[in-house]
Amino acid sequence: MYPFGLATFYGLTFIRTSMKKIVFVDFDETLYTHDSMLVFTRTYFGKGRYFFGMVILSPILLGYLLRLVSPTKAKTTWLRFFFGGMPKDKLASIGRQFALHEIDKALNRSLFDSLKKEQEYATICIVTASAKEWLEAWTEQQQFDLIATHLEYKNNKLTGNLHGKNCNAEEKVRRIQAVYDLAQYDCIEVHGYGRGDLPMHGLAKTVQQDE
Repeated sequence: MYPFGLATFYGLTFIRTSMKKIVFVDFDETLYTHDSMLVFTRTYFGKGRYFFGMVILSPILLGYLLRLVSPTKAKTTWLRFFFGGMPKDKLASIGRQFALHEIDKALNRSLFDSLKKEQEYATICIVTASAKEWLEAWTEQQQFDLIATHLEYKNNKLTGNLHGKNCNAEEKVRRIQAVYDLAQYDCIEVHGYGRGDLPMHGLAKTVQQDE
């Protein structure tokens, strides 16, 4: 017989490799310690332009903090002010630079490290209200799936509007269910610390083992 520790190790390995598991993870202020849209904006435009914009947009931002303005309204106002009219290829370029050179500086390291370990036997999917333009290069590098908010372009320029709904709250669940057949998974794990992640937590499912 194997020593207890070795038997436990092989048993755990068998469970992990035989079950089908997926992990859904919010990005901003969960896997990433800040709001990535704000950090992306400040990184590209610099502190002066960033704080000037904060002052100009303060009525909308305050309304958002007081829950008088919707997340979608606050986001589109921000995007129009800073990025409205920017060519699509330019936004893609600066977004890629941010993703590959800045995101790692502000990760929740304990959560990130645990996800990389789980990645050996599970699918990891980032589900976020932020846009893929400044996240996709990083998720591809990490071999994570990505479900994100889509931005609207006209004549290859950013309008500041969203293409479809903001990927938040119930929309996160709808997007997940549109991409994955959740009935095929034995275990569904969810990480999300914001109120917009509460509906996603309802998808969580743990493995039930016979005694």
